[in-house]
Amino acid sequence: MIHCAEKLLKATHAAIGEYASAHGDDVSFWRDIGSLEQLSLQELSLKNDAEFFTEINSVLNVITTIIVHPHIVNERETIILRAEQAHGLTPEMFLDTVHDQRLWKDKRGVMTPAEVYYFQNIDRLTNYENRFIAHLLDRIGEQLNDYGKFYDLLLGNLSRDDALTADGSELERLVLRLETLSKKVRRIKNTFFYREVSKANTAFTHVEATNVLKHNRLYNHCFRFYVRYVTYGDEQVRALDLGVYFFTRMLIALQRCGFQLASRGAQRADRPMGAMFFDSPDFVLKLKAAPRFGGMLLTIKSKENRDLRSRNLLLFDGTADFGTVRRNLADYPKDETSVEAVNLWDLAYAEGDVLPQNTAKTTEAGLMERYLGNKVRTLAASRNLYENRCPVCGGKEISEQDGRRTCDRCGSVWCFLQDKIWFIKLRKQ
Repeated sequence: MIHCAEKLLKATHAAIGEYASAHGDDVSFWRDIGSLEQLSLQELSLKNDAEFFTEINSVLNVITTIIVHPHIVNERETIILRAEQAHGLTPEMFLDTVHDQRLWKDKRGVMTPAEVYYFQNIDRLTNYENRFIAHLLDRIGEQLNDYGKFYDLLLGNLSRDDALTADGSELERLVLRLETLSKKVRRIKNTFFYREVSKANTAFTHVEATNVLKHNRLYNHCFRFYVRYVTYGDEQVRALDLGVYFFTRMLIALQRCGFQLASRGAQRADRPMGAMFFDSPDFVLKLKAAPRFGGMLLTIKSKENRDLRSRNLLLFDGTADFGTVRRNLADYPKDETSVEAVNLWDLAYAEGDVLPQNTAKTTEAGLMERYLGNKVRTLAASRNLYENRCPVCGGKEISEQDGRRTCDRCGSVWCFLQDKIWFIKLRKQ
């Protein structure tokens, strides 16, 4: 998840919590859910990107200055030298040598030291504060990479929406600024400072506010940047916040698609993702969270034939390239009728592989509306024609079980409702 969107997700989750507190039951929670549509992380993140890039440029300039004049820790190291190599022994060195009989040798009846203790001072570059600077630089690089993936999704292309990004657009300015910052990070990582310090452990789970980080002007600037823009760290907390956010987007989509609340009176303030039931002329729908998988479950039943239903798992992903879903794909249940994923900008199929649908740019609620629309889509059709022919791709490799027909070519699943086809799983190629 790109940084600004993640930062704003925290604020958005707080706003949804306030809404839930003010709408303590299912009826009022559902009735006014449209008021949350203005909480678009897409819009908020884009508005904050330019400001964030300015902050990154400032902290990179400070890091460049630190590299020229880094904080050095002078440490004393005790070594053993051959006696003829040691010069200027201090009384402390001499006493330590006297007390260690192993260093003395008998030379023609006279005991003399063959080796002596010697103390030398060493300047350490790999101190805690410099390792923090390397860690911060790594985190900035990761954030810029995430932005690159994000902007690749937003740039127009002919395969998605037949439009290209125009000269002078805000997106063009942001992409060019991003490229400049990425080059600056690469130059810093090519310095002796970074190469030397990064050999030590720079993986921090928590950064301690040392005296240098608090009182050295340059290091403190970097530390304050880190504190202001630090990401969640706890992926479980981020996943929970993302789940609550998309749950509200789904409720808005349900209203737009004509569903009505079927449950009454359940308390909601302390469980914003509790199970809810909805009704339309053709279907009944149950919506509930699936925290084990980081998503939500939609169970849809046909009113005409109650034996026909679909189970749909929608996974929430905070990354631009569905990286979380890709890493965990093997863990998702195989018995769901449909497994898909959504991030802030796109939908993806998530069965066997993650295949983004490359949707034209729309709001998060618009993405959910498209997803839901495909789950309850029906079309008038001839049963004779489509019993053995796929209505999606035209393929004739069809299998049938319990009233459901599956196309072995594209993976779509459908069933017949009198004179209509219900697309239980729609897989456009």
